[in-house]
Amino acid sequence: MQQMHFCVLLKITIATMKRLLPAFLMLFAFAANAQYNGVPMHDDLSEPLSQDSVVPTLKRIDKILNILREFRFQAYIQPEWQRADTTGVTTTGPLGTTGVGAFQGGTFPAASNNRFILRRGRFKFSFEHKNGKDLKIIDFAFQFDATERGFFIKDFYGRIIDPWIGWFGLQGGVFARPFGYETPSFPAFSESPEFAAVNQAIMPNEVELGEALVIESPAKFEPVYLRVDASIVNGQGIGVGLTNQTGSYQSRKDFIGRIKVGRSWDLGKARVGLNGSVSYYYGGVLQTTNYVFEYAKDSTGQAYYKNIASPKDVLKKIYKREYYGANLEFKADYNIGTTTLRGEFIAGQQPGGATSSSVPLGQINSPPISDLYLRHFMGASVLFDQAFKVKLKNHTMMNDITVKYDFYDPQAQVKGTDLALLRGFSITDIKYSTLGVGYTFTPYNWFKLIVWYDHVMNEKASIPGFASDYKKDDVLTIRTQFYVDSWWFTGSKSKYRDNLMLKKY
Repeated sequence: MQQMHFCVLLKITIATMKRLLPAFLMLFAFAANAQYNGVPMHDDLSEPLSQDSVVPTLKRIDKILNILREFRFQAYIQPEWQRADTTGVTTTGPLGTTGVGAFQGGTFPAASNNRFILRRGRFKFSFEHKNGKDLKIIDFAFQFDATERGFFIKDFYGRIIDPWIGWFGLQGGVFARPFGYETPSFPAFSESPEFAAVNQAIMPNEVELGEALVIESPAKFEPVYLRVDASIVNGQGIGVGLTNQTGSYQSRKDFIGRIKVGRSWDLGKARVGLNGSVSYYYGGVLQTTNYVFEYAKDSTGQAYYKNIASPKDVLKKIYKREYYGANLEFKADYNIGTTTLRGEFIAGQQPGGATSSSVPLGQINSPPISDLYLRHFMGASVLFDQAFKVKLKNHTMMNDITVKYDFYDPQAQVKGTDLALLRGFSITDIKYSTLGVGYTFTPYNWFKLIVWYDHVMNEKASIPGFASDYKKDDVLTIRTQFYVDSWWFTGSKSKYRDNLMLKKY
């Protein structure tokens, strides 16, 4: 009887083991890969996987898991409530366009001084593949932004990288303009709710369509992080404003170049990082009317806008669009917190319109019917962020205090008091400065609360209503951010100290 019971029990045990074996194998493979640190993979993803025995099966599962780790998804939403000093009444005419909140997420509704908006709702899916030398040879990404205002593509590009040393890559598609710090940065990691006004004005929507040569140091190259971008793009951006404001309406293409360097050092229990870049943009804007205005002085020395266009050049002549930029950041990470100090400067010539200093946009592939104003602009931003770590057992929460100052002068050749309507100037030429102060609470990586106040100031100008600082365009923003990143579950890639220190997003 006991022998019979033993046999029955043995059969049940064997049957149970057969059922549980695949689960145990999967768990074992997952545990083994928890320490995965860039195990070399074959260059050919189509290589058949062995199915001969248990040991090859483990290798097969191992390889599948490694391939899955090559994929990454990032998703975040930024719902926020804002209140302005006044309603968003806008006027567009000879004076230009006025309205509160233009650089704080878009001008407020005409009869409202507060609103709920979904500032960003983004999902990014990317893929990186390494070869047998542990070098990244493929980079692919697709990102979209979906809010109550519409659906926009933010990234849709591919990059192939040389398999010998892993430095040189060819990239094509829709990608962030590689100019300066803020424009190509990842907004989910930004200390302030919005980019500086100068970045928003000269490069709205952050992305472009074209091809690029990318030279980037491999992940295992320790001495320094280096990246060089040389891009040829359409120049008009995509998905800016109305959904039909896309496409290239001129033969001339624009060049964007940037050299970016980052280095970090361990100093005892602290880590210090230094990052910087220099950027250059060279392109042009097509003349589409009989009027192209440029800064000049009359016989009395008074500044005014002079028409330099010839009617025969309509839809033929291109006027220069040229920017210079530089940024530098210092970052320190230590026991009680992190300190960040960053500055960015941009200047150049911008062919804008009468009521906006941004480049005029066409309708689909048709050129805009807009007079051009060739303005020499200047803009900059300075940010200081002090984060304090609050540790609860093995968990760390962050509390940040941030101060940011930025200015944008669309017409840097003319002082504010010389801006007069009779000489062709308008509200569009007025310099604005913004002082922002905020508090950020990050209890977990997947949630962030930002309370931010922007004090907006305009220069004094000889234009009705702007003889002094307007003082009624301040904006309070309370934002919640919900974020998820698959890198959190891949130990070899979630090195946030390195990624945030050297800006390896």
